[in-house]
Formats: sequence, C-alpha cells, structure tokens
Amino acid sequence: MSKMTALALIVGNANYPGRYKLNNAVNDAKDIAAKLMKLGFAVKRVTDCTIETFERNVSEYGEELKGYDVGLFYFSGHGLQSKGKNYLTAIDTNFNDEASVHRTAYYLGEVIEYMQVAQTKINIIILDACRDNPLADKYRSIGSEGLAPIHAPKGTIIAFSTSPGEKAKDSGSGNNSIYTGALLNHIEDANIPLEEFFKRVRTSVFDLSDGKQTSWEHTSLIGNFFFNSGQLIHSPDLPYRDDCISDKDFISSGSAVDNIITEMKSHDWYKQKAAIAKLNQLSPATIDDSSKFLVGRNILQVADGTERSALWIINNLDTWVSKYSVNGENHVLNGILYEIYFNPEGVFRNGNYKSDLLEAVCKLQTNKSYIKSFEFIKNQLSPFQDYIFYIPGISPKACAIEIKGEEEIFLASGKERKAFKVKSIKHENVELMEPYKDDEWNVAMVSKDEFMTTLCKQLCVPKSMLRVSCNKDLKDFNKIYIPDSFKLYRQD
Repeated sequence: MSKMTALALIVGNANYPGRYKLNNAVNDAKDIAAKLMKLGFAVKRVTDCTIETFERNVSEYGEELKGYDVGLFYFSGHGLQSKGKNYLTAIDTNFNDEASVHRTAYYLGEVIEYMQVAQTKINIIILDACRDNPLADKYRSIGSEGLAPIHAPKGTIIAFSTSPGEKAKDSGSGNNSIYTGALLNHIEDANIPLEEFFKRVRTSVFDLSDGKQTSWEHTSLIGNFFFNSGQLIHSPDLPYRDDCISDKDFISSGSAVDNIITEMKSHDWYKQKAAIAKLNQLSPATIDDSSKFLVGRNILQVADGTERSALWIINNLDTWVSKYSVNGENHVLNGILYEIYFNPEGVFRNGNYKSDLLEAVCKLQTNKSYIKSFEFIKNQLSPFQDYIFYIPGISPKACAIEIKGEEEIFLASGKERKAFKVKSIKHENVELMEPYKDDEWNVAMVSKDEFMTTLCKQLCVPKSMLRVSCNKDLKDFNKIYIPDSFKLYRQD
C-alpha cells in the first residue's frame, strides 16, 4: 500500500449568540483534530471563528492542500440550507433574514471547489452541522429542513450527521455529539474501508439515538481509503523513498549502506558502534540521498540511546556532518532534524519528541552552511506550528514562558528548607500545566537544574532559547515541586 499525505481543516463553532449557543461543538472539533493527527493527518484547527476567519482559513487551507494526496474538512456547529444551498455558520452570522445569512455564513460549495482545485486524490467532508437551539429541545438545526442533499464530485465523500429532515443532537456521547462520538469511537478501527467506517458510524448513531437520527453520505469515491492502516505520513513533498520516511518499513537491499543502517537499528551498542565505524569509512559520494537521510535519522536514534560514538557525532556535529554537504544540501542533517520530530511511521510526535540532544543539534542553526536543512525542517513543521513552541531556524525566536508558584517549607536532615511549588506555566497567555491531582504523593521534588532540563525537554526548546519569567527568584529555593506526572501542553 503506497504512502499518502493528508491535510485536515477542522472547524468547531459553539459560541453563537443567545439561543443559538451550543455546548459541545468545540469539544467535537478538538477531539476529532487530536484523533486525526494521531492517525497521520496534518491538522489545522479553528474554533469559534467569525465569518472573516472562516473565509481566511478555508482559503489558506485550499492553497496548502495542493501539496497533499487527501483532504478532509470537518465542521461542527450550526448548518442550514437556503434555496437548496448549504451554509455553514460563523459565530457572527446574522440570522435575522435569508439575505443576511447569505452574506454572513459560509457557502459549503466553496469548500468543495477549493478541494477540487487542489486536485487531491481523495476528499472527505464531514458535517456535524444540523444543530438547533440546545435550550429548546437539545437538537441542532436552524430551521426545520436541516441540510440539503448535495452532489459529491469524483473522488469525494460528503458525510452528514443526519438524513434530510432530521436534526442532530448536540449531546449524547459524553462531551461530544452522538455523531462525533461515533466517529471518534470507530475511526481507529484498523483496516476498515472508508464506506464501511461510515456504515459503522451510522449503526451506532441510529442505535444511540433510539432511531431518531440516521447519518448518511454522498460518495463518488474511486478506490479505497482507510483511516487506520499505516497508509498516512505527515510529510508532504519529501524527496526521499517511502521506506525512509516511514522507516519502520525499511528492508535492507544488501548494499553496504543498507547493512550499516540495519546494524544501527539493532538496539545493540556493539553492533551500532561497529556500524558507525564502517559508515565513517564509506565515501559520502557512494550513498544516495534517501539513504543519507535514513543514516541521519539513525544517528540521532542511536545517540538518543546513549551509544558513545553516536553521542560524539552529535556533540561534534559540524565537524562530522559537513562532509555530507553537496551544493548546500545536507541530507544527513535533514534526517537528524526530522527524527527529533517525526516517529518511525513518518507521523508527527506531538509532544513525544526526541529532544534530549536538541541543544547540540541547534548549534548549527545559525551556520549559513546548513541553511537549507533548517529551512527543510521549518517546512515540515509548518502544519504543526500550533502544537510546538520552538522551530529551529537560521533566525531562531526564543520561547518565552511565565511561571507562577508559591513557597513551601520542607524538612531535610532535621532542618527547614524552602521549596518552590509550581502552580502555573504559561506560554503566550495559554496554560500549559495540568493541575495537581488530589494525592499528596503525586509530587516530585527536583533541583533548579533538573527543572530547567525538564522544561526544555517537555517544550522541545534548546536551553539557550528558553526565556523564563517567574513570580519568585528560583535561586532562593533549595528544591522545586512539580507534579509527579509532569506534562506540558496547551490547555485550550
């Protein structure tokens, strides 16, 4: 099965005025976005958008989609039909009359047109949009007709949360609608063709709504698509073989460099050390670009496993990697950078980065000899800029965080000592830290240096590029309290 790239735009609107406000549409969007990213989609997510931000995001998505094989558009919120056309509403859509709706809601046909222009192989449109005033009867729809039937162009499937004339429940599956809850429940079912997936969703929706809601689809798909088959990778337009991007699929051809790569993958320090010694004897001119990229990935992997010769390479990277540069391109360095952020399936790590050696690698980021490699990783990370705090580059931007906490007293060797208990960690006014659990044992006590190292690892930021502001001077404290299961991510 050939590898494919997929880009999703997820829109969730809930904060409508007055009686049109919804409870779960934003939750639906967040949960679908997280699930799709896990499965290999690059994801752009917007919530509670005005018509201006709606139009801008769809336009930007349509342009970016041109570099992908699969497009997916998901909308959660109020949808309506007028004169046989379907409209998706923004939080500032004017519902006073039909003419106002036409001016201030987004015409679904434009989404379809952008997808057609992008010439993707497969387009998936999912509309959990027939939602009504939750204060009245807990159903979602403006007007009584719901959305109108619509033609699905070749290679497209359009999935509706309800059949014509029905309304979709805004609740019924925890913090999700019944329909999105069913999508989330089945989307990781392995090796299920797309049409079978939607059939499973329809069965769940029908049963859970006691027959009051039946999802349906228009389809003109040609060929098969599976959400969970290992088919998707996160990396568009990479000039490397599929088995180097999804390197879990690598099989040695028996060549000298392939045998070296196989030994580096062995998780055996003795074999890895011998493989690196052989690599150092191999002329760079005899290694193709894809293999150089895979060599770089494995050098980082081996160093991350603390094998000494690989660690020496990373800590003396400019000295070692420069011999692989040709006309400003360095495919080995590309592989090293890629491995930090992308897993063996070619999927964005999303928090589980190999960041221990980032500081050493980023020493090269202001070296103009390697500008193309840092442009390369910037391009690969651009779809995920809302999920990361720092992108390496020739003009790096420091990551600023704000920490708040309070003083605590603890006993050590019979003496009272001061500790700083971290209560909040924010980036750009967004909370990153989960609250402490109600368990006195769920606390770790670390030194300031250990705390800063943990921060850099969690945020995937070089220590030299982290700027910390704190309501206390951390140098005044012997220890720092953090949650035992310390994890940082945007709590939005």
